[in-house]
Amino acid sequence: MTSKFLYLYFIFTTNGDLQDLLIFGHNIDAWLIYVLIFFGLTSFAFISVWLIGFLAESQSGKSIKQPWE
Repeated sequence: MTSKFLYLYFIFTTNGDLQDLLIFGHNIDAWLIYVLIFFGLTSFAFISVWLIGFLAESQSGKSIKQPWE
């Protein structure tokens, strides 16, 4: 009984079927905005870690070595 209910609940034939579906109280447009904000923040954090590491190495006084050296 449960598997048949879940099958009918989660199945859809086109993306238009998800238009009025609410996921945790928000529609799909809101979730797309949340995902874009999340990816923007994580990419900013990734770039800032590389930049902080580069600045720390350049100010340490040691020469920056390439991985193949």
